[in-house]
Amino acid sequence: MTSPAASGKMRSILGETLMRMTARIGLVVLAVGLLSSEAAFGSGYSIYEQGAKAMAEAGAFTARADDPSALFFNPAGITQLKGKRFSFGTTAIALTGSSFDSTASGDSFDQLDNMAWPANVYYTQTVGDRYAWGVSFTSPFGLKTQWADDFDGRYISRESNLAVVSLNATFAWTFAKSWAAALGVDVARADIRELSRNIDFSGPPLGAPDGFTSLSGDGDDIGYNAALRFANDKGWRWGGSFRSKMEPEVDGDVTFENIPGAVAGSFVEGGAKADLPLPATFATGVGYVKDKWELEFDVVWTDWSEFDHLRIDLENNSTFVTDIDQIEEWEDTYSFRFGYAYSISEAHQVRFGAYFDRNPVPDDHVRPRLPDADRTSAQVGYGFTGKGGFTFDVAFQALFFDDRAAAGSPASTSDPVQPGGYSNFTSLLGVNLGWKFGK
Repeated sequence: MTSPAASGKMRSILGETLMRMTARIGLVVLAVGLLSSEAAFGSGYSIYEQGAKAMAEAGAFTARADDPSALFFNPAGITQLKGKRFSFGTTAIALTGSSFDSTASGDSFDQLDNMAWPANVYYTQTVGDRYAWGVSFTSPFGLKTQWADDFDGRYISRESNLAVVSLNATFAWTFAKSWAAALGVDVARADIRELSRNIDFSGPPLGAPDGFTSLSGDGDDIGYNAALRFANDKGWRWGGSFRSKMEPEVDGDVTFENIPGAVAGSFVEGGAKADLPLPATFATGVGYVKDKWELEFDVVWTDWSEFDHLRIDLENNSTFVTDIDQIEEWEDTYSFRFGYAYSISEAHQVRFGAYFDRNPVPDDHVRPRLPDADRTSAQVGYGFTGKGGFTFDVAFQALFFDDRAAAGSPASTSDPVQPGGYSNFTSLLGVNLGWKFGK
Protein backbone atom coordinates (compact mmCIF):
# COMPACT_ATOMS: atom_id res chain seq x y z
CA MET A 1 0.00 0.00 0.00
CA THR A 2 1.29 3.46 -0.93
CA SER A 3 1.92 5.79 2.03
CA PRO A 4 0.10 9.15 2.24
CA ALA A 5 3.41 10.98 1.82
CA ALA A 6 4.25 8.99 -1.32
CA SER A 7 0.75 9.58 -2.70
CA GLY A 8 1.08 13.30 -2.12
CA LYS A 9 4.47 13.37 -3.81
CA MET A 10 3.08 11.43 -6.77
CA ARG A 11 0.16 13.84 -7.13
CA SER A 12 2.59 16.75 -7.02
CA ILE A 13 4.78 15.21 -9.75
CA LEU A 14 1.74 14.43 -11.89
CA GLY A 15 0.45 17.97 -11.41
CA GLU A 16 3.76 19.54 -12.43
CA THR A 17 3.99 17.22 -15.46
CA LEU A 18 0.44 18.11 -16.50
CA MET A 19 1.22 21.82 -16.16
CA ARG A 20 4.34 21.46 -18.35
CA MET A 21 2.42 19.47 -20.97
CA THR A 22 -0.43 21.99 -20.93
CA ALA A 23 2.00 24.88 -21.35
CA ARG A 24 3.74 23.19 -24.30
CA ILE A 25 0.45 22.42 -26.02
CA GLY A 26 -0.71 25.96 -25.31
CA LEU A 27 2.41 27.48 -26.85
CA VAL A 28 1.87 25.43 -30.03
CA VAL A 29 -1.78 26.56 -30.21
CA LEU A 30 -0.68 30.13 -29.54
CA ALA A 31 1.85 30.06 -32.38
CA VAL A 32 -0.79 28.73 -34.76
CA GLY A 33 -3.26 31.35 -33.52
CA LEU A 34 -0.96 34.31 -34.10
CA LEU A 35 -0.36 33.08 -37.65
CA SER A 36 -4.01 32.36 -38.46
CA SER A 37 -6.12 34.84 -36.49
CA GLU A 38 -9.20 35.24 -38.61
CA ALA A 39 -12.89 35.54 -37.76
CA ALA A 40 -15.53 38.20 -37.16
CA PHE A 41 -17.61 37.90 -34.05
CA GLY A 42 -17.97 41.37 -32.62
CA SER A 43 -19.84 43.89 -34.70
CA GLY A 44 -18.38 44.28 -38.18
CA TYR A 45 -15.03 42.47 -38.26
CA SER A 46 -14.00 43.12 -34.64
CA ILE A 47 -13.08 40.29 -32.25
CA TYR A 48 -13.83 41.11 -28.59
CA GLU A 49 -12.93 37.68 -27.22
CA GLN A 50 -9.40 38.45 -25.97
CA GLY A 51 -9.18 36.43 -22.75
CA ALA A 52 -11.10 33.45 -21.40
CA LYS A 53 -11.94 35.02 -18.03
CA ALA A 54 -13.53 38.09 -19.61
CA MET A 55 -15.07 36.01 -22.39
CA ALA A 56 -16.95 33.85 -19.86
CA GLU A 57 -18.52 37.06 -18.54
CA ALA A 58 -19.49 38.41 -21.99
CA GLY A 59 -16.59 40.85 -22.08
CA ALA A 60 -18.11 42.85 -19.20
CA PHE A 61 -14.68 43.45 -17.69
CA THR A 62 -13.89 47.16 -18.09
CA ALA A 63 -14.58 48.03 -14.44
CA ARG A 64 -12.93 45.05 -12.71
CA ALA A 65 -10.06 44.36 -15.17
CA ASP A 66 -8.31 42.13 -12.65
CA ASP A 67 -6.21 39.79 -14.81
CA PRO A 68 -3.56 40.49 -17.49
CA SER A 69 -6.22 40.81 -20.23
CA ALA A 70 -6.88 44.20 -18.61
CA LEU A 71 -4.33 45.40 -21.18
CA PHE A 72 -7.11 44.92 -23.77
CA PHE A 73 -10.26 45.68 -21.75
CA ASN A 74 -8.98 48.47 -19.45
CA PRO A 75 -5.21 48.98 -19.09
CA ALA A 76 -5.66 51.06 -15.93
CA GLY A 77 -6.51 47.79 -14.18
CA ILE A 78 -2.94 46.48 -14.35
CA THR A 79 -1.95 48.57 -11.30
CA GLN A 80 -3.79 46.03 -9.10
CA LEU A 81 -1.85 43.05 -10.55
CA LYS A 82 1.03 42.98 -8.08
CA GLY A 83 4.31 41.43 -9.18
CA LYS A 84 4.87 40.06 -12.67
CA ARG A 85 2.03 38.41 -14.58
CA PHE A 86 2.13 36.44 -17.82
CA SER A 87 -0.85 35.03 -19.67
CA PHE A 88 -1.47 33.53 -23.08
CA GLY A 89 -4.43 31.90 -24.75
CA THR A 90 -6.53 31.35 -27.82
CA THR A 91 -10.16 31.13 -28.82
CA ALA A 92 -11.29 28.30 -31.07
CA ILE A 93 -14.04 29.74 -33.27
CA ALA A 94 -16.10 27.24 -35.24
CA LEU A 95 -16.95 29.02 -38.50
CA THR A 96 -19.95 26.83 -39.18
CA GLY A 97 -23.71 27.14 -39.39
CA SER A 98 -23.87 29.98 -41.94
CA SER A 99 -26.20 29.65 -44.92
CA PHE A 100 -27.81 31.72 -47.69
CA ASP A 101 -31.22 31.24 -49.32
CA SER A 102 -31.07 32.81 -52.77
CA THR A 103 -33.98 34.83 -54.11
CA ALA A 104 -32.57 34.59 -57.65
CA SER A 105 -32.35 30.78 -57.96
CA GLY A 106 -34.35 29.56 -54.98
CA ASP A 107 -31.37 27.44 -53.92
CA SER A 108 -29.77 27.27 -50.48
CA PHE A 109 -25.99 27.51 -50.03
CA ASP A 110 -23.89 26.72 -46.95
CA GLN A 111 -20.77 28.73 -46.21
CA LEU A 112 -17.71 26.47 -46.19
CA ASP A 113 -16.74 25.34 -42.68
CA ASN A 114 -13.53 26.71 -41.18
CA MET A 115 -11.83 27.08 -37.81
CA ALA A 116 -10.17 30.25 -36.54
CA TRP A 117 -7.74 30.61 -33.62
CA PRO A 118 -7.30 34.29 -32.64
CA ALA A 119 -4.63 34.44 -29.94
CA ASN A 120 -3.62 36.74 -27.10
CA VAL A 121 -0.41 37.22 -25.07
CA TYR A 122 -0.12 39.51 -22.02
CA TYR A 123 2.70 40.56 -19.69
CA THR A 124 2.30 43.03 -16.81
CA GLN A 125 4.62 44.22 -14.07
CA THR A 126 4.15 46.58 -11.14
CA VAL A 127 6.84 49.08 -10.14
CA GLY A 128 6.59 50.04 -6.48
CA ASP A 129 3.13 50.69 -5.04
CA ARG A 130 1.83 53.13 -7.66
CA TYR A 131 3.08 52.23 -11.13
CA ALA A 132 2.74 49.40 -13.61
CA TRP A 133 3.50 48.66 -17.25
CA GLY A 134 2.58 45.95 -19.69
CA VAL A 135 2.77 44.69 -23.26
CA SER A 136 0.34 42.57 -25.23
CA PHE A 137 -0.23 40.88 -28.57
CA THR A 138 -3.89 40.50 -29.52
CA SER A 139 -6.01 39.81 -32.60
CA PRO A 140 -8.68 42.52 -32.28
CA PHE A 141 -9.96 42.35 -35.87
CA GLY A 142 -10.42 39.58 -38.39
CA LEU A 143 -12.69 38.22 -41.09
CA LYS A 144 -13.15 34.80 -42.68
CA THR A 145 -15.95 33.92 -45.09
CA GLN A 146 -15.69 31.32 -47.84
CA TRP A 147 -18.33 30.18 -50.34
CA ALA A 148 -18.36 27.31 -52.85
CA ASP A 149 -17.73 27.86 -56.56
CA ASP A 150 -21.45 27.42 -57.43
CA PHE A 151 -22.66 30.04 -54.93
CA ASP A 152 -25.08 32.54 -56.49
CA GLY A 153 -23.11 35.46 -55.05
CA ARG A 154 -19.72 34.26 -56.32
CA TYR A 155 -19.37 37.32 -58.57
CA ILE A 156 -19.46 39.53 -55.44
CA SER A 157 -17.35 37.39 -53.10
CA ARG A 158 -15.85 33.89 -52.97
CA GLU A 159 -13.46 34.26 -50.04
CA SER A 160 -12.62 37.06 -47.63
CA ASN A 161 -9.70 36.42 -45.30
CA LEU A 162 -8.41 39.26 -43.13
CA ALA A 163 -6.19 39.06 -40.02
CA VAL A 164 -5.06 41.93 -37.80
CA VAL A 165 -2.46 41.58 -35.04
CA SER A 166 -1.94 44.43 -32.57
CA LEU A 167 1.08 45.11 -30.34
CA ASN A 168 0.27 47.33 -27.35
CA ALA A 169 2.59 48.90 -24.77
CA THR A 170 0.98 50.62 -21.78
CA PHE A 171 2.06 52.56 -18.69
CA ALA A 172 -0.37 52.91 -15.76
CA TRP A 173 -0.38 54.65 -12.38
CA THR A 174 -2.61 55.14 -9.34
CA PHE A 175 -3.67 58.48 -7.85
CA ALA A 176 -6.11 59.91 -5.30
CA LYS A 177 -6.30 56.57 -3.46
CA SER A 178 -9.17 55.03 -5.47
CA TRP A 179 -8.20 55.97 -9.03
CA ALA A 180 -5.87 54.60 -11.71
CA ALA A 181 -5.06 55.82 -15.22
CA ALA A 182 -3.21 54.43 -18.21
CA LEU A 183 -1.77 55.58 -21.52
CA GLY A 184 -0.49 53.35 -24.26
CA VAL A 185 0.58 52.92 -27.88
CA ASP A 186 -0.94 50.44 -30.35
CA VAL A 187 0.79 49.17 -33.49
CA ALA A 188 -1.51 47.23 -35.82
CA ARG A 189 -0.46 44.96 -38.67
CA ALA A 190 -3.23 44.17 -41.16
CA ASP A 191 -2.88 41.20 -43.49
CA ILE A 192 -5.43 40.81 -46.28
CA ARG A 193 -4.74 37.22 -47.17
CA GLU A 194 -7.47 37.03 -49.78
CA LEU A 195 -10.35 39.06 -51.14
CA SER A 196 -11.55 37.08 -54.14
CA ARG A 197 -14.49 36.64 -56.48
CA ASN A 198 -15.40 34.96 -59.75
CA ILE A 199 -15.58 36.82 -63.08
CA ASP A 200 -18.57 36.09 -65.32
CA PHE A 201 -17.59 35.24 -68.93
CA SER A 202 -20.69 33.15 -69.69
CA GLY A 203 -22.44 35.73 -71.87
CA PRO A 204 -21.87 36.38 -75.58
CA PRO A 205 -19.54 36.65 -77.34
CA LEU A 206 -17.22 34.65 -75.06
CA GLY A 207 -19.50 31.97 -73.58
CA ALA A 208 -16.58 30.86 -71.40
CA PRO A 209 -16.27 29.41 -67.89
CA ASP A 210 -15.82 31.75 -64.93
CA GLY A 211 -12.55 33.56 -64.37
CA PHE A 212 -11.20 34.33 -60.93
CA THR A 213 -9.54 37.36 -59.32
CA SER A 214 -7.91 37.79 -55.93
CA LEU A 215 -6.39 40.66 -53.93
CA SER A 216 -3.83 40.17 -51.15
CA GLY A 217 -1.55 42.55 -49.28
CA ASP A 218 -0.59 44.02 -45.91
CA GLY A 219 -0.03 47.30 -44.11
CA ASP A 220 0.33 48.84 -40.65
CA ASP A 221 -0.55 51.90 -38.60
CA ILE A 222 -0.03 53.35 -35.11
CA GLY A 223 -2.69 54.46 -32.62
CA TYR A 224 -3.07 55.11 -28.89
CA ASN A 225 -5.21 54.14 -25.92
CA ALA A 226 -6.22 55.87 -22.68
CA ALA A 227 -8.10 54.51 -19.69
CA LEU A 228 -9.40 55.31 -16.18
CA ARG A 229 -10.52 53.05 -13.35
CA PHE A 230 -12.14 53.66 -9.95
CA ALA A 231 -12.31 51.12 -7.11
CA ASN A 232 -13.31 51.72 -3.50
CA ASP A 233 -13.29 49.56 -0.36
CA LYS A 234 -17.09 49.16 -0.51
CA GLY A 235 -16.80 46.95 -3.59
CA TRP A 236 -17.82 49.41 -6.30
CA ARG A 237 -15.85 49.49 -9.55
CA TRP A 238 -16.01 51.76 -12.59
CA GLY A 239 -13.91 51.80 -15.74
CA GLY A 240 -13.61 53.67 -19.02
CA SER A 241 -11.27 52.70 -21.86
CA PHE A 242 -10.73 54.39 -25.24
CA ARG A 243 -8.75 53.17 -28.25
CA SER A 244 -8.11 55.41 -31.22
CA LYS A 245 -8.89 54.46 -34.78
CA MET A 246 -6.14 53.22 -37.08
CA GLU A 247 -6.18 52.96 -40.86
CA PRO A 248 -3.40 50.81 -42.31
CA GLU A 249 -2.67 51.46 -45.98
CA VAL A 250 -2.63 47.99 -47.48
CA ASP A 251 -0.07 47.57 -50.27
CA GLY A 252 -0.78 44.44 -52.26
CA ASP A 253 -1.30 42.70 -55.59
CA VAL A 254 -4.20 41.64 -57.79
CA THR A 255 -4.01 38.34 -59.65
CA PHE A 256 -6.25 36.75 -62.32
CA GLU A 257 -6.92 33.14 -63.28
CA ASN A 258 -8.73 31.38 -66.12
CA ILE A 259 -9.09 34.48 -68.33
CA PRO A 260 -10.19 33.77 -71.95
CA GLY A 261 -7.47 34.51 -74.50
CA ALA A 262 -9.63 37.01 -76.39
CA VAL A 263 -9.67 39.42 -73.42
CA ALA A 264 -6.52 38.36 -71.56
CA GLY A 265 -4.74 41.57 -72.56
CA SER A 266 -7.26 43.58 -70.52
CA PHE A 267 -6.66 41.63 -67.30
CA VAL A 268 -3.13 42.61 -66.33
CA GLU A 269 -1.90 41.64 -62.88
CA GLY A 270 -0.25 44.33 -60.79
CA GLY A 271 -0.20 46.35 -57.61
CA ALA A 272 -3.17 47.55 -55.58
CA LYS A 273 -3.64 49.86 -52.61
CA ALA A 274 -6.51 50.13 -50.13
CA ASP A 275 -7.12 51.77 -46.76
CA LEU A 276 -8.53 49.45 -44.08
CA PRO A 277 -10.40 51.23 -41.25
CA LEU A 278 -9.83 49.83 -37.77
CA PRO A 279 -12.40 51.85 -35.80
CA ALA A 280 -12.09 53.69 -32.51
CA THR A 281 -13.79 52.09 -29.51
CA PHE A 282 -14.92 53.29 -26.09
CA ALA A 283 -15.98 50.90 -23.34
CA THR A 284 -17.40 51.83 -19.96
CA GLY A 285 -18.78 49.66 -17.18
CA VAL A 286 -19.92 49.52 -13.56
CA GLY A 287 -19.10 46.54 -11.36
CA TYR A 288 -19.67 45.41 -7.81
CA VAL A 289 -17.63 42.90 -5.79
CA LYS A 290 -18.93 41.45 -2.51
CA ASP A 291 -17.61 38.42 -0.64
CA LYS A 292 -17.73 35.47 -3.04
CA TRP A 293 -19.64 37.06 -5.93
CA GLU A 294 -19.14 39.87 -8.40
CA LEU A 295 -21.08 41.33 -11.29
CA GLU A 296 -20.65 43.96 -13.99
CA PHE A 297 -22.54 45.74 -16.75
CA ASP A 298 -20.69 47.31 -19.72
CA VAL A 299 -21.55 49.32 -22.81
CA VAL A 300 -19.11 49.29 -25.76
CA TRP A 301 -19.28 51.86 -28.59
CA THR A 302 -17.53 51.21 -31.92
CA ASP A 303 -16.97 53.95 -34.51
CA TRP A 304 -17.92 51.91 -37.61
CA SER A 305 -19.16 55.02 -39.45
CA GLU A 306 -15.52 55.46 -40.50
CA PHE A 307 -16.16 52.69 -43.05
CA ASP A 308 -18.19 54.63 -45.62
CA HIS A 309 -16.57 53.27 -48.82
CA LEU A 310 -14.35 50.37 -49.86
CA ARG A 311 -11.81 51.88 -52.23
CA ILE A 312 -9.16 49.87 -54.05
CA ASP A 313 -6.69 51.70 -56.29
CA LEU A 314 -5.38 49.39 -59.02
CA GLU A 315 -2.05 49.90 -60.74
CA ASN A 316 -3.23 48.58 -64.13
CA ASN A 317 -6.64 49.85 -65.22
CA SER A 318 -8.26 48.77 -68.48
CA THR A 319 -11.65 48.56 -70.19
CA PHE A 320 -12.69 45.63 -68.00
CA VAL A 321 -10.61 46.28 -64.87
CA THR A 322 -11.03 49.61 -63.07
CA ASP A 323 -10.50 51.03 -59.59
CA ILE A 324 -13.12 49.95 -57.05
CA ASP A 325 -15.26 52.45 -55.14
CA GLN A 326 -17.94 50.46 -53.32
CA ILE A 327 -20.56 52.06 -51.07
CA GLU A 328 -20.59 50.72 -47.50
CA GLU A 329 -22.05 53.49 -45.26
CA TRP A 330 -21.64 51.48 -42.04
CA GLU A 331 -23.09 52.88 -38.83
CA ASP A 332 -21.72 53.22 -35.29
CA THR A 333 -22.69 50.35 -33.00
CA TYR A 334 -23.27 49.64 -29.31
CA SER A 335 -23.06 46.37 -27.44
CA PHE A 336 -24.56 45.74 -23.98
CA ARG A 337 -22.76 43.19 -21.82
CA PHE A 338 -23.50 41.57 -18.45
CA GLY A 339 -21.18 39.30 -16.47
CA TYR A 340 -21.42 37.44 -13.17
CA ALA A 341 -18.86 35.37 -11.24
CA TYR A 342 -19.07 33.29 -8.06
CA SER A 343 -16.06 31.98 -6.12
CA ILE A 344 -16.72 28.48 -4.83
CA SER A 345 -13.39 28.69 -2.97
CA GLU A 346 -10.10 30.53 -3.26
CA ALA A 347 -9.09 28.17 -6.05
CA HIS A 348 -12.32 27.76 -8.04
CA GLN A 349 -14.62 30.30 -9.68
CA VAL A 350 -17.62 29.84 -12.00
CA ARG A 351 -18.68 32.55 -14.45
CA PHE A 352 -21.68 33.45 -16.58
CA GLY A 353 -22.44 36.16 -19.12
CA ALA A 354 -24.72 37.42 -21.86
CA TYR A 355 -24.64 40.28 -24.35
CA PHE A 356 -26.53 41.94 -27.17
CA ASP A 357 -24.47 43.42 -30.01
CA ARG A 358 -25.81 45.59 -32.82
CA ASN A 359 -24.33 45.19 -36.29
CA PRO A 360 -23.09 48.17 -38.36
CA VAL A 361 -24.12 47.09 -41.89
CA PRO A 362 -27.20 48.89 -43.32
CA ASP A 363 -29.92 46.76 -44.91
CA ASP A 364 -29.06 48.10 -48.38
CA HIS A 365 -25.43 46.93 -48.24
CA VAL A 366 -25.49 43.38 -46.84
CA ARG A 367 -22.96 41.37 -48.87
CA PRO A 368 -21.67 37.78 -48.80
CA ARG A 369 -18.22 39.08 -47.83
CA LEU A 370 -19.65 39.93 -44.39
CA PRO A 371 -23.37 39.12 -44.00
CA ASP A 372 -23.44 40.71 -40.55
CA ALA A 373 -26.49 40.72 -38.26
CA ASP A 374 -27.50 41.68 -34.73
CA ARG A 375 -26.51 38.96 -32.29
CA THR A 376 -27.08 37.73 -28.76
CA SER A 377 -24.68 35.57 -26.82
CA ALA A 378 -24.70 33.31 -23.79
CA GLN A 379 -21.54 32.00 -22.16
CA VAL A 380 -20.25 30.05 -19.17
CA GLY A 381 -16.77 29.57 -17.80
CA TYR A 382 -14.51 28.32 -15.05
CA GLY A 383 -11.35 29.63 -13.46
CA PHE A 384 -8.71 27.86 -11.36
CA THR A 385 -6.07 29.66 -9.27
CA GLY A 386 -3.24 27.56 -7.84
CA LYS A 387 -1.18 28.42 -4.79
CA GLY A 388 1.97 28.75 -6.91
CA GLY A 389 0.52 31.57 -9.03
CA PHE A 390 -0.70 29.36 -11.87
CA THR A 391 -4.11 30.19 -13.37
CA PHE A 392 -6.29 28.31 -15.83
CA ASP A 393 -9.39 29.85 -17.41
CA VAL A 394 -11.84 28.34 -19.89
CA ALA A 395 -15.00 29.72 -21.47
CA PHE A 396 -17.67 28.45 -23.84
CA GLN A 397 -19.83 30.84 -25.86
CA ALA A 398 -22.92 30.24 -27.99
CA LEU A 399 -23.59 33.04 -30.47
CA PHE A 400 -27.02 33.50 -32.04
CA PHE A 401 -27.40 35.77 -35.08
CA ASP A 402 -30.67 37.29 -36.26
CA ASP A 403 -31.73 36.27 -39.75
CA ARG A 404 -30.77 38.91 -42.28
CA ALA A 405 -32.41 39.81 -45.60
CA ALA A 406 -30.46 41.34 -48.49
CA ALA A 407 -32.09 43.16 -51.41
CA GLY A 408 -30.36 44.84 -54.33
CA SER A 409 -28.63 44.21 -57.64
CA PRO A 410 -25.61 41.89 -57.95
CA ALA A 411 -24.72 43.65 -61.22
CA SER A 412 -24.11 47.05 -59.59
CA THR A 413 -20.46 48.10 -59.66
CA SER A 414 -20.72 50.57 -56.75
CA ASP A 415 -23.20 48.65 -54.56
CA PRO A 416 -23.42 44.93 -55.49
CA VAL A 417 -25.89 42.97 -53.34
CA GLN A 418 -27.03 39.37 -53.85
CA PRO A 419 -30.74 39.22 -52.95
CA GLY A 420 -31.70 36.56 -50.45
CA GLY A 421 -31.59 35.68 -46.77
CA TYR A 422 -28.67 34.86 -44.46
CA SER A 423 -28.75 32.84 -41.23
CA ASN A 424 -25.91 32.00 -38.88
CA PHE A 425 -24.98 30.38 -35.58
CA THR A 426 -21.56 29.68 -34.15
CA SER A 427 -19.81 28.54 -31.00
CA LEU A 428 -16.51 29.55 -29.40
CA LEU A 429 -14.18 27.95 -26.85
CA GLY A 430 -11.57 30.11 -25.13
CA VAL A 431 -8.63 28.97 -22.99
CA ASN A 432 -5.97 30.97 -21.12
CA LEU A 433 -3.00 29.92 -19.01
CA GLY A 434 -1.29 32.36 -16.64
CA TRP A 435 1.51 32.66 -14.12
CA LYS A 436 2.35 35.12 -11.36
CA PHE A 437 5.96 35.86 -10.32
CA GLY A 438 6.94 37.91 -7.30
CA LYS A 439 4.79 40.01 -4.98
